[in-house]
Amino acid sequence: MPVTRRGVLAALAIAQSNLLSGCFGGSGDGADDSPADGGGGGGGGGGSDATPTATPEPTTATTTTPSVANPDLAASTAALLDEFEWYRTEYEPTIQEFRRVANGVLGVVDDISPSEELTTDAADELEAATTAVADYVTENLGDHFAVDPALRTGDNVYARDFRRAVRRGDVDAQDSVLGQARLFYGRVASNEYIRSEFSRRPVYDTLYDMLIPDGSTASVVALAAADDGFVTWAHPDRTESTADDGVDRHTHEFSSGHRVFTHAHDHSSPHPVRNHTTEPETDSLYAYADGSVALLEDGKPWRERMDDYEPSVTDIFGPVRSANRSLGVYCFVAPIGGGFDATPLYIERFPTPDAAAAAVAAGPGVDGTTTLAGREWELVFYDRGGMTIYAYRVQAGATVVIASPSPTAWERRPNWAAGLTQTWLGVQPGG
Repeated sequence: MPVTRRGVLAALAIAQSNLLSGCFGGSGDGADDSPADGGGGGGGGGGSDATPTATPEPTTATTTTPSVANPDLAASTAALLDEFEWYRTEYEPTIQEFRRVANGVLGVVDDISPSEELTTDAADELEAATTAVADYVTENLGDHFAVDPALRTGDNVYARDFRRAVRRGDVDAQDSVLGQARLFYGRVASNEYIRSEFSRRPVYDTLYDMLIPDGSTASVVALAAADDGFVTWAHPDRTESTADDGVDRHTHEFSSGHRVFTHAHDHSSPHPVRNHTTEPETDSLYAYADGSVALLEDGKPWRERMDDYEPSVTDIFGPVRSANRSLGVYCFVAPIGGGFDATPLYIERFPTPDAAAAAVAAGPGVDGTTTLAGREWELVFYDRGGMTIYAYRVQAGATVVIASPSPTAWERRPNWAAGLTQTWLGVQPGG
């Protein structure tokens, strides 16, 4: 099996977690180093015939490295947070530089004037420009997107065909190949190509695979940074359902300003929220606004229009957010075609596993545990706006995940994890 970036990230995350935990390890049991008991000697003359005390042999203390909480989940969570952070902080400058490098090929093409006198220097120049693109793509984009093979290869079809035409002195072929190269590299640097193949919203490739690792294409996942409001979503359909396949991802905004990013079903256009009638299975749903997640409810005596939904609990994750986090991300997981019933998560990353453990210890009350994929999740509860909120929490190395906060108590939610089984949280340890 080839080594993937995801595997490398997972290995690094586990190694880093173990190293950080090792910094706080205690020493093992040492051997008894008290002096040996001297034998008493009778005898006259005032002399002592006691056996001299032996110098103890040095013992090597063993250091036990504390175990990392849920190390496999820690690795996968760290990897997907890194991927999200790449889109949040690195995507824009990376794409700008890609455009510049791709346009460099166009500059070379324009500088070459096909003629019978062209030498291999012209072919070398074109190959150098295409290689610059290939090297940049491989190093900066290949881990995040499914990239056209022609962009990954410096000596690609355009460079090879042009070199052949130069060697043969075939001016018509030279002109044809340069024209094809101009069209290809002009297209890959265009806004349309970037939106299709290197999309930031939605993301089709690595990030989606990390979030939904079982290969299922039945979910839409949205992520929002808690501190700067950056939002993206991961969706399995590269065409965004323009072929009318029934899984179109789209956003709705409510009158309160809250938005849902994971809604997906076949629809006509335009498709305002007021066109929905009694779609949610319950009279509540989760939505995002102003850097937080709110629980919206339909307070009307009957449910006829989505416009009736208003916030009943704002910033529902507020009491479980830690000021000591290094990153906070809200996550919504929704089934395609399933209406507005997204499962909300809040993920925090800390500098070390010990910092995460300290945040957990300082967190809300705990009333037992439950399991998901063989891992124990704590049952946590806290007050928000005079209402008791019940949620689920798991620590994984330097990360902490809070799931499904709701006024509905745990015992009344026997299928609480149904929306998470296909996510990375539902992968069995060692799976």
